[in-house]
Amino acid sequence: MQGKQKLKESLFIYNINLDNYVPQSHILRKINKIVDLSFIRELTKNKYCTDNGRPSIDPELFFRLMIVKYLYGIESERRLCEDIQLHMGYRWFCQLSLEDSVPHHSSLTKIRTRLGDSLIEEFFDQIVSQCRDHGLVKGTRIITDGTIIEANASLNSLEANDPLVRLIEENNENEHRSNPDGKIINRKLSNKTHTSRTDPDSSLAYKTGTPRVLKYKGHYSIDSEYSIILDPFISTGADHETTHYIDRLDYIQKKFHLNYTEAVADRGYGTGNVLTALHKRNISALIPLFHRETGASLPDGFSYDSTTNSMKCPNGEELIPSGKKDSSRRQRYKVKGDVCIQCKLSHLCTARYIHSKKTPRFVQRSDFQTYYDLIRRKMNTPYFKAASRERFYKIEGLFSQAKRIHKLKRAQFRGRSNMQIQSYFTAAVLNIKKLVEIVGKTTFLFRFNSVIRPLMRVASLYMYPFRSFSLI
Repeated sequence: MQGKQKLKESLFIYNINLDNYVPQSHILRKINKIVDLSFIRELTKNKYCTDNGRPSIDPELFFRLMIVKYLYGIESERRLCEDIQLHMGYRWFCQLSLEDSVPHHSSLTKIRTRLGDSLIEEFFDQIVSQCRDHGLVKGTRIITDGTIIEANASLNSLEANDPLVRLIEENNENEHRSNPDGKIINRKLSNKTHTSRTDPDSSLAYKTGTPRVLKYKGHYSIDSEYSIILDPFISTGADHETTHYIDRLDYIQKKFHLNYTEAVADRGYGTGNVLTALHKRNISALIPLFHRETGASLPDGFSYDSTTNSMKCPNGEELIPSGKKDSSRRQRYKVKGDVCIQCKLSHLCTARYIHSKKTPRFVQRSDFQTYYDLIRRKMNTPYFKAASRERFYKIEGLFSQAKRIHKLKRAQFRGRSNMQIQSYFTAAVLNIKKLVEIVGKTTFLFRFNSVIRPLMRVASLYMYPFRSFSLI
Protein backbone atom coordinates (compact mmCIF):
# COMPACT_ATOMS: atom_id res chain seq x y z
CA MET A 1 0.00 0.00 0.00
CA GLN A 2 1.38 3.35 -1.04
CA GLY A 3 1.93 5.75 1.83
CA LYS A 4 1.38 9.49 1.80
CA GLN A 5 3.16 11.99 4.01
CA LYS A 6 1.10 14.82 5.46
CA LEU A 7 2.42 17.89 7.24
CA LYS A 8 1.21 17.87 10.83
CA GLU A 9 1.53 21.27 12.42
CA SER A 10 1.33 21.46 16.18
CA LEU A 11 -0.11 24.45 17.91
CA PHE A 12 2.46 24.22 20.72
CA ILE A 13 5.97 22.77 20.64
CA TYR A 14 7.74 22.04 23.89
CA ASN A 15 11.29 21.06 24.86
CA ILE A 16 12.94 21.48 21.50
CA ASN A 17 16.67 20.97 22.07
CA LEU A 18 18.79 21.73 19.00
CA ASP A 19 21.62 19.69 20.46
CA ASN A 20 19.61 16.53 19.72
CA TYR A 21 19.49 17.36 16.02
CA VAL A 22 23.24 17.86 15.47
CA PRO A 23 25.11 14.58 14.81
CA GLN A 24 28.01 13.80 17.12
CA SER A 25 30.32 13.48 14.10
CA HIS A 26 29.37 16.90 12.66
CA ILE A 27 32.34 19.22 12.13
CA LEU A 28 30.60 22.15 13.82
CA ARG A 29 30.22 20.07 16.97
CA LYS A 30 33.93 19.23 16.86
CA ILE A 31 34.86 22.88 16.34
CA ASN A 32 32.64 23.92 19.24
CA LYS A 33 34.36 21.37 21.50
CA ILE A 34 38.00 21.88 20.48
CA VAL A 35 38.30 25.57 19.49
CA ASP A 36 38.05 28.04 22.35
CA LEU A 37 36.26 31.23 21.26
CA SER A 38 35.90 32.76 24.72
CA PHE A 39 38.68 35.26 23.97
CA ILE A 40 36.53 37.17 21.46
CA ARG A 41 34.65 39.35 23.94
CA GLU A 42 37.90 40.50 25.55
CA LEU A 43 39.43 41.02 22.11
CA THR A 44 36.63 43.30 20.91
CA LYS A 45 35.71 45.19 24.09
CA ASN A 46 37.58 48.36 23.01
CA LYS A 47 35.32 48.60 19.95
CA TYR A 48 32.20 49.15 22.05
CA CYS A 49 31.09 51.74 24.59
CA THR A 50 30.99 50.37 28.13
CA ASP A 51 28.19 52.47 29.64
CA ASN A 52 26.09 53.98 26.85
CA GLY A 53 23.98 52.94 23.89
CA ARG A 54 21.89 49.87 23.07
CA PRO A 55 23.36 46.37 23.50
CA SER A 56 25.07 45.29 20.29
CA ILE A 57 25.06 41.96 18.52
CA ASP A 58 27.29 39.64 20.52
CA PRO A 59 30.76 39.81 18.86
CA GLU A 60 31.21 36.08 19.49
CA LEU A 61 28.04 35.50 17.47
CA PHE A 62 29.55 37.53 14.62
CA PHE A 63 32.72 35.41 14.56
CA ARG A 64 30.72 32.18 14.78
CA LEU A 65 28.70 33.38 11.81
CA MET A 66 31.92 34.10 9.91
CA ILE A 67 33.27 30.64 10.71
CA VAL A 68 30.12 29.12 9.21
CA LYS A 69 30.33 31.46 6.22
CA TYR A 70 33.92 30.66 5.28
CA LEU A 71 33.81 27.01 6.34
CA TYR A 72 31.02 26.27 3.87
CA GLY A 73 32.07 28.77 1.20
CA ILE A 74 28.97 30.96 1.44
CA GLU A 75 29.78 33.85 -0.86
CA SER A 76 27.53 36.58 0.54
CA GLU A 77 26.38 37.65 3.98
CA ARG A 78 22.81 37.93 2.70
CA ARG A 79 22.90 34.25 1.74
CA LEU A 80 24.57 33.44 5.07
CA CYS A 81 21.67 34.94 7.04
CA GLU A 82 19.17 32.99 4.91
CA ASP A 83 21.03 29.71 5.54
CA ILE A 84 21.31 30.39 9.28
CA GLN A 85 17.54 30.91 9.36
CA LEU A 86 16.94 27.47 7.84
CA HIS A 87 19.79 25.28 9.11
CA MET A 88 19.39 23.83 12.63
CA GLY A 89 23.08 22.90 12.84
CA TYR A 90 24.13 26.45 12.01
CA ARG A 91 21.73 27.79 14.64
CA TRP A 92 23.10 25.42 17.27
CA PHE A 93 26.71 26.43 16.53
CA CYS A 94 25.82 30.13 16.62
CA GLN A 95 23.92 29.59 19.89
CA LEU A 96 20.63 30.73 18.40
CA SER A 97 17.42 29.03 19.49
CA LEU A 98 14.49 28.48 17.13
CA GLU A 99 12.82 31.59 18.55
CA ASP A 100 15.90 33.83 18.20
CA SER A 101 16.04 36.14 15.19
CA VAL A 102 19.02 36.01 12.86
CA PRO A 103 21.02 39.28 12.56
CA HIS A 104 20.40 41.29 9.42
CA HIS A 105 23.10 41.02 6.79
CA SER A 106 23.66 44.78 6.81
CA SER A 107 24.56 44.54 10.51
CA LEU A 108 27.29 42.03 9.68
CA THR A 109 28.73 44.48 7.15
CA LYS A 110 28.78 47.27 9.74
CA ILE A 111 30.45 45.03 12.33
CA ARG A 112 33.11 43.94 9.87
CA THR A 113 33.85 47.57 9.02
CA ARG A 114 34.00 48.57 12.68
CA LEU A 115 36.39 45.76 13.64
CA GLY A 116 38.76 46.27 10.69
CA ASP A 117 41.49 44.03 9.35
CA SER A 118 43.86 44.60 12.30
CA LEU A 119 41.43 43.11 14.82
CA ILE A 120 40.54 40.25 12.46
CA GLU A 121 44.27 39.55 12.29
CA GLU A 122 44.33 39.26 16.10
CA PHE A 123 41.50 36.70 15.85
CA PHE A 124 43.54 34.78 13.29
CA ASP A 125 46.61 34.94 15.56
CA GLN A 126 44.59 33.50 18.43
CA ILE A 127 43.67 30.51 16.27
CA VAL A 128 47.34 30.03 15.38
CA SER A 129 48.21 30.19 19.09
CA GLN A 130 45.71 27.43 19.84
CA CYS A 131 47.29 25.34 17.09
CA ARG A 132 50.68 25.91 18.73
CA ASP A 133 49.30 24.92 22.12
CA HIS A 134 48.33 21.55 20.64
CA GLY A 135 51.79 21.08 19.10
CA LEU A 136 50.82 21.71 15.48
CA VAL A 137 53.52 24.35 14.85
CA LYS A 138 57.09 23.06 15.02
CA GLY A 139 58.93 26.24 13.98
CA THR A 140 61.72 24.56 11.99
CA ARG A 141 60.80 24.86 8.32
CA ILE A 142 58.61 27.53 6.72
CA ILE A 143 57.05 27.18 3.25
CA THR A 144 55.95 30.21 1.23
CA ASP A 145 54.11 30.66 -2.05
CA GLY A 146 51.87 33.15 -3.81
CA THR A 147 48.51 32.79 -5.48
CA ILE A 148 46.42 35.01 -7.76
CA ILE A 149 42.95 36.07 -6.55
CA GLU A 150 40.45 37.73 -8.89
CA ALA A 151 39.30 41.14 -7.75
CA ASN A 152 35.61 42.07 -7.48
CA ALA A 153 35.92 44.54 -10.37
CA SER A 154 35.87 44.27 -14.15
CA LEU A 155 38.18 45.61 -16.83
CA ASN A 156 35.44 48.06 -17.79
CA SER A 157 36.05 49.86 -14.50
CA LEU A 158 39.57 50.84 -15.60
CA GLU A 159 39.90 54.47 -16.52
CA ALA A 160 42.96 56.42 -17.66
CA ASN A 161 44.86 58.47 -15.14
CA ASP A 162 45.47 61.15 -17.76
CA PRO A 163 42.28 63.26 -18.18
CA LEU A 164 42.92 63.75 -21.89
CA VAL A 165 43.32 60.03 -22.56
CA ARG A 166 40.24 59.36 -20.44
CA LEU A 167 38.21 61.77 -22.55
CA ILE A 168 39.42 60.12 -25.78
CA GLU A 169 38.50 56.65 -24.49
CA GLU A 170 35.04 57.83 -23.42
CA ASN A 171 34.45 59.34 -26.86
CA ASN A 172 35.56 56.11 -28.55
CA GLU A 173 33.19 54.12 -26.33
CA ASN A 174 30.25 56.44 -27.05
CA GLU A 175 30.99 56.27 -30.77
CA HIS A 176 31.04 52.46 -30.65
CA ARG A 177 27.69 52.41 -28.84
CA SER A 178 26.11 54.61 -31.52
CA ASN A 179 27.68 52.52 -34.28
CA PRO A 180 28.12 48.91 -33.06
CA ASP A 181 29.16 47.67 -36.51
CA GLY A 182 32.07 50.08 -36.68
CA LYS A 183 35.69 49.26 -35.97
CA ILE A 184 36.47 48.74 -32.29
CA ILE A 185 39.38 50.78 -30.97
CA ASN A 186 41.13 48.64 -28.37
CA ARG A 187 42.47 50.36 -25.29
CA LYS A 188 46.07 49.88 -24.22
CA LEU A 189 45.75 49.02 -20.55
CA SER A 190 48.52 48.98 -17.96
CA ASN A 191 48.86 49.56 -14.24
CA LYS A 192 50.89 52.71 -14.89
CA THR A 193 48.27 54.38 -17.04
CA HIS A 194 44.93 53.05 -15.75
CA THR A 195 43.23 52.60 -12.36
CA SER A 196 39.96 50.90 -11.47
CA ARG A 197 37.33 53.37 -10.29
CA THR A 198 35.47 50.68 -8.30
CA ASP A 199 38.49 48.98 -6.70
CA PRO A 200 41.63 51.15 -6.97
CA ASP A 201 43.70 48.68 -4.91
CA SER A 202 43.38 45.92 -7.51
CA SER A 203 45.69 45.72 -10.52
CA LEU A 204 46.36 43.88 -13.73
CA ALA A 205 48.55 40.79 -13.35
CA TYR A 206 49.57 38.33 -16.06
CA LYS A 207 49.85 34.62 -15.41
CA THR A 208 49.79 31.84 -17.98
CA GLY A 209 46.48 30.01 -18.07
CA THR A 210 44.49 32.70 -16.26
CA PRO A 211 42.13 35.29 -17.77
CA ARG A 212 43.17 38.91 -18.05
CA VAL A 213 41.27 40.44 -15.17
CA LEU A 214 41.97 42.68 -12.20
CA LYS A 215 43.63 40.71 -9.42
CA TYR A 216 45.09 40.57 -5.95
CA LYS A 217 47.92 38.35 -4.82
CA GLY A 218 48.00 36.25 -1.67
CA HIS A 219 51.43 35.67 -0.10
CA TYR A 220 50.93 32.67 2.16
CA SER A 221 53.48 31.20 4.58
CA ILE A 222 52.87 27.93 6.43
CA ASP A 223 54.66 25.82 9.00
CA SER A 224 55.67 22.60 7.28
CA GLU A 225 54.83 20.24 10.16
CA TYR A 226 51.02 20.27 9.78
CA SER A 227 50.56 22.99 7.14
CA ILE A 228 49.32 25.57 9.64
CA ILE A 229 49.00 28.96 7.94
CA LEU A 230 51.03 31.63 9.74
CA ASP A 231 50.64 34.62 7.42
CA PRO A 232 47.96 35.07 4.70
CA PHE A 233 49.17 38.47 3.49
CA ILE A 234 47.39 40.19 0.57
CA SER A 235 48.97 42.65 -1.85
CA THR A 236 48.01 44.13 -5.19
CA GLY A 237 48.16 41.64 -8.04
CA ALA A 238 51.13 43.24 -9.78
CA ASP A 239 53.53 42.72 -6.85
CA HIS A 240 56.16 40.04 -7.41
CA GLU A 241 56.49 37.24 -4.85
CA THR A 242 59.88 38.52 -3.69
CA THR A 243 58.61 42.06 -3.00
CA HIS A 244 57.22 41.19 0.43
CA TYR A 245 58.91 37.85 1.14
CA ILE A 246 61.69 38.87 3.54
CA ASP A 247 59.55 41.48 5.32
CA ARG A 248 56.77 38.96 5.93
CA LEU A 249 59.28 36.36 7.10
CA ASP A 250 60.66 38.82 9.66
CA TYR A 251 57.10 39.73 10.66
CA ILE A 252 56.21 36.09 11.31
CA GLN A 253 59.32 35.43 13.38
CA LYS A 254 58.78 38.55 15.45
CA LYS A 255 55.05 38.04 16.01
CA PHE A 256 55.13 34.34 16.91
CA HIS A 257 58.70 34.26 18.33
CA LEU A 258 59.76 31.50 15.96
CA ASN A 259 63.32 30.94 14.74
CA TYR A 260 63.08 29.09 11.46
CA THR A 261 66.22 27.38 10.18
CA GLU A 262 64.91 26.38 6.72
CA ALA A 263 62.88 28.28 4.11
CA VAL A 264 61.19 26.53 1.19
CA ALA A 265 59.72 28.27 -1.85
CA ASP A 266 59.44 27.85 -5.61
CA ARG A 267 61.75 29.14 -8.33
CA GLY A 268 60.17 32.60 -8.33
CA TYR A 269 61.80 33.33 -4.96
CA GLY A 270 65.28 32.17 -6.00
CA THR A 271 66.80 35.61 -6.60
CA GLY A 272 70.12 36.87 -5.31
CA ASN A 273 68.57 39.39 -2.93
CA VAL A 274 66.38 36.74 -1.29
CA LEU A 275 69.20 34.20 -0.97
CA THR A 276 71.50 36.82 0.51
CA ALA A 277 68.88 37.97 3.03
CA LEU A 278 68.19 34.38 4.13
CA HIS A 279 71.92 33.69 4.52
CA LYS A 280 72.32 36.75 6.75
CA ARG A 281 69.49 35.44 8.95
CA ASN A 282 71.14 31.99 9.23
CA ILE A 283 68.24 30.38 7.36
CA SER A 284 69.03 27.56 4.95
CA ALA A 285 67.39 28.33 1.59
CA LEU A 286 65.74 25.33 -0.10
CA ILE A 287 64.74 27.42 -3.11
CA PRO A 288 65.60 26.64 -6.77
CA LEU A 289 67.44 29.35 -8.67
CA PHE A 290 65.44 31.90 -10.59
CA HIS A 291 68.32 32.66 -12.98
CA ARG A 292 69.94 29.99 -15.11
CA GLU A 293 72.73 30.70 -17.56
CA THR A 294 72.41 34.46 -17.11
CA GLY A 295 74.90 34.78 -14.28
CA ALA A 296 73.77 32.01 -11.94
CA SER A 297 76.71 29.79 -12.92
CA LEU A 298 79.98 30.09 -14.81
CA PRO A 299 80.52 28.18 -18.07
CA ASP A 300 82.45 24.93 -17.82
CA GLY A 301 86.21 25.40 -17.54
CA PHE A 302 86.10 29.03 -16.36
CA SER A 303 87.40 29.98 -12.90
CA TYR A 304 87.18 33.19 -10.90
CA ASP A 305 89.98 34.80 -8.87
CA SER A 306 88.57 37.08 -6.18
CA THR A 307 91.96 38.64 -5.36
CA THR A 308 92.40 40.11 -8.85
CA ASN A 309 88.71 40.23 -9.81
CA SER A 310 89.46 38.35 -13.02
CA MET A 311 88.75 35.02 -14.68
CA LYS A 312 90.66 32.31 -16.49
CA CYS A 313 89.31 30.56 -19.52
CA PRO A 314 90.08 26.87 -20.35
CA ASN A 315 92.90 28.08 -22.64
CA GLY A 316 94.55 29.98 -19.76
CA GLU A 317 93.67 33.48 -21.02
CA GLU A 318 92.70 36.15 -18.50
CA LEU A 319 89.26 37.79 -18.65
CA ILE A 320 88.94 41.24 -17.06
CA PRO A 321 85.84 43.29 -16.12
CA SER A 322 84.19 45.10 -19.01
CA GLY A 323 81.62 47.88 -18.65
CA LYS A 324 79.27 48.49 -15.77
CA LYS A 325 77.14 46.02 -13.88
CA ASP A 326 73.60 45.56 -15.12
CA SER A 327 70.40 45.93 -13.09
CA SER A 328 70.77 42.37 -11.77
CA ARG A 329 74.27 43.19 -10.44
CA ARG A 330 76.08 41.06 -13.03
CA GLN A 331 79.50 41.96 -14.33
CA ARG A 332 80.81 41.04 -17.77
CA TYR A 333 84.33 39.66 -18.23
CA LYS A 334 86.15 39.32 -21.54
CA VAL A 335 89.66 38.88 -22.92
CA LYS A 336 91.51 42.04 -23.86
CA GLY A 337 92.37 42.36 -27.56
CA ASP A 338 91.70 39.85 -30.34
CA VAL A 339 93.09 36.78 -28.58
CA CYS A 340 89.60 35.36 -28.06
CA ILE A 341 88.70 35.64 -31.77
CA GLN A 342 91.89 33.84 -32.87
CA CYS A 343 91.68 31.10 -30.20
CA LYS A 344 92.02 27.54 -31.57
CA LEU A 345 89.56 26.22 -28.95
CA SER A 346 86.79 28.61 -29.96
CA HIS A 347 84.66 25.75 -31.30
CA LEU A 348 84.68 24.19 -27.80
CA CYS A 349 84.22 27.42 -25.84
CA THR A 350 81.02 27.75 -23.82
CA ALA A 351 81.23 31.52 -23.35
CA ARG A 352 78.67 33.78 -25.04
CA TYR A 353 78.93 36.18 -27.98
CA ILE A 354 78.13 39.84 -27.54
CA HIS A 355 76.96 40.47 -31.09
CA SER A 356 78.66 38.17 -33.61
CA LYS A 357 81.49 35.67 -33.94
CA LYS A 358 83.86 38.51 -34.96
CA THR A 359 83.82 39.96 -31.44
CA PRO A 360 85.40 38.57 -28.25
CA ARG A 361 83.18 36.37 -26.14
CA PHE A 362 82.18 37.28 -22.60
CA VAL A 363 81.31 35.63 -19.31
CA GLN A 364 78.92 37.02 -16.71
CA ARG A 365 79.38 36.74 -12.97
CA SER A 366 76.85 37.93 -10.39
CA ASP A 367 77.57 39.56 -7.05
CA PHE A 368 75.48 36.72 -5.62
CA GLN A 369 77.60 34.01 -7.26
CA THR A 370 78.63 32.50 -3.91
CA TYR A 371 74.99 31.90 -2.94
CA TYR A 372 74.11 30.67 -6.43
CA ASP A 373 76.87 28.08 -6.29
CA LEU A 374 75.69 26.96 -2.86
CA ILE A 375 72.12 26.44 -4.09
CA ARG A 376 73.29 24.66 -7.24
CA ARG A 377 75.16 22.14 -5.10
CA LYS A 378 72.06 21.60 -2.97
CA MET A 379 69.57 21.26 -5.83
CA ASN A 380 70.65 17.77 -6.83
CA THR A 381 70.55 16.33 -3.30
CA PRO A 382 67.66 14.06 -2.20
CA TYR A 383 66.98 16.35 0.78
CA PHE A 384 66.43 19.39 -1.47
CA LYS A 385 64.20 17.45 -3.86
CA ALA A 386 62.11 16.11 -0.98
CA ALA A 387 61.62 19.66 0.32
CA SER A 388 60.46 20.78 -3.15
CA ARG A 389 57.93 17.95 -3.30
CA GLU A 390 56.73 18.82 0.19
CA ARG A 391 56.15 22.43 -0.86
CA PHE A 392 54.13 21.32 -3.85
CA TYR A 393 51.62 19.04 -2.15
CA LYS A 394 51.30 21.03 1.09
CA ILE A 395 50.91 24.68 0.14
CA GLU A 396 49.53 24.07 -3.36
CA GLY A 397 46.99 21.73 -1.77
CA LEU A 398 46.00 24.50 0.64
CA PHE A 399 45.48 26.95 -2.23
CA SER A 400 43.34 24.42 -4.08
CA GLN A 401 41.20 23.80 -1.00
CA ALA A 402 40.88 27.51 -0.23
CA LYS A 403 39.74 28.36 -3.75
CA ARG A 404 37.48 25.39 -4.48
CA ILE A 405 35.78 24.92 -1.11
CA HIS A 406 36.16 28.23 0.72
CA LYS A 407 35.73 30.57 -2.28
CA LEU A 408 39.08 32.39 -2.12
CA LYS A 409 39.25 32.28 -5.92
CA ARG A 410 37.53 35.66 -6.14
CA ALA A 411 37.29 38.64 -3.81
CA GLN A 412 33.89 38.94 -2.15
CA PHE A 413 34.34 42.64 -1.39
CA ARG A 414 36.31 45.57 -2.75
CA GLY A 415 39.46 47.14 -1.40
CA ARG A 416 42.67 45.58 -0.12
CA SER A 417 41.55 45.83 3.52
CA ASN A 418 38.38 43.82 2.84
CA MET A 419 40.36 41.36 0.75
CA GLN A 420 42.75 40.96 3.68
CA ILE A 421 39.82 40.25 6.02
CA GLN A 422 38.57 37.56 3.64
CA SER A 423 42.05 36.05 3.57
CA TYR A 424 42.33 36.04 7.38
CA PHE A 425 38.98 34.30 7.82
CA THR A 426 39.74 31.75 5.10
CA ALA A 427 43.14 30.96 6.64
CA ALA A 428 41.61 30.76 10.13
CA VAL A 429 39.03 28.24 8.92
CA LEU A 430 41.71 26.13 7.24
CA ASN A 431 43.72 26.13 10.48
CA ILE A 432 40.60 25.23 12.47
CA LYS A 433 39.90 22.28 10.18
CA LYS A 434 43.46 21.04 10.62
CA LEU A 435 43.26 21.55 14.39
CA VAL A 436 40.00 19.61 14.63
CA GLU A 437 41.36 16.83 12.43
CA ILE A 438 44.61 16.33 14.36
CA VAL A 439 43.24 16.83 17.89
CA GLY A 440 40.19 14.67 17.16
CA LYS A 441 42.41 11.90 15.87
CA THR A 442 44.67 12.20 18.92
CA THR A 443 41.64 12.00 21.24
CA PHE A 444 40.46 8.83 19.51
CA LEU A 445 43.89 7.20 19.82
CA PHE A 446 44.06 8.18 23.49
CA ARG A 447 40.71 6.56 24.18
CA PHE A 448 41.71 3.48 22.20
CA ASN A 449 44.98 3.10 24.07
CA SER A 450 43.50 3.82 27.51
CA VAL A 451 40.22 1.86 27.26
CA ILE A 452 40.07 -0.57 24.34
CA ARG A 453 43.57 -2.00 24.53
CA PRO A 454 43.31 -3.08 28.21
CA LEU A 455 40.03 -4.85 27.43
CA MET A 456 41.64 -6.62 24.48
CA ARG A 457 44.51 -7.73 26.68
CA VAL A 458 42.08 -9.23 29.21
CA ALA A 459 40.17 -10.95 26.43
CA SER A 460 43.40 -12.41 25.03
CA LEU A 461 44.15 -14.08 28.38
CA TYR A 462 40.87 -16.00 28.31
CA MET A 463 41.20 -16.88 24.64
CA TYR A 464 44.84 -17.95 24.85
CA PRO A 465 44.16 -21.67 25.70
CA PHE A 466 41.92 -21.97 22.66
CA ARG A 467 44.01 -20.03 20.15
CA SER A 468 47.56 -20.29 18.97
CA PHE A 469 48.15 -16.51 19.20
CA SER A 470 47.34 -13.46 21.34
CA LEU A 471 45.24 -10.51 20.19
CA ILE A 472 47.85 -8.03 21.48
